[in-house]
Amino acid sequence: MISVRVPYGEDFDYQACKKMYEENQELVEDDATFDEVINNTLFFAFYDNDKLSLCIYFYPIKGKLWVNGYGVRKKHLFNKICFKTALTWFNCDIWAKSVQKPAIYGLLVSGFKKFKDNIYVYRQNEASASERKKYERKVARNNK
Repeated sequence: MISVRVPYGEDFDYQACKKMYEENQELVEDDATFDEVINNTLFFAFYDNDKLSLCIYFYPIKGKLWVNGYGVRKKHLFNKICFKTALTWFNCDIWAKSVQKPAIYGLLVSGFKKFKDNIYVYRQNEASASERKKYERKVARNNK
């Protein structure tokens, strides 16, 4: 079962999220402390049956919404579902930056497109149209 926890919630596991952040900080390419991250971003921790699996955080820079995150290895499918779900919570384009191949792969399979160099963008309007087409194809197959 998927559950989402936020820093101001009673069930937020500060120590587990902080430990995972510090273990992945170099790969995340964020020089902020964990406290700076949770105090200055929209931070979400995703759990699979009460086990921490993915942490993502959104933050604005120069009029754009950016995302960063880190997760447990070997939980690709679960983390992808959580990440793609979180992208739908915002009604704007979402930007990401990474040079890490696993992170880039995760962005691309979640609907991000390469913008330039190490910058990727998730276009909400394109994503909505793509999801609508997938749904229409599924309905058409079921109606045959």
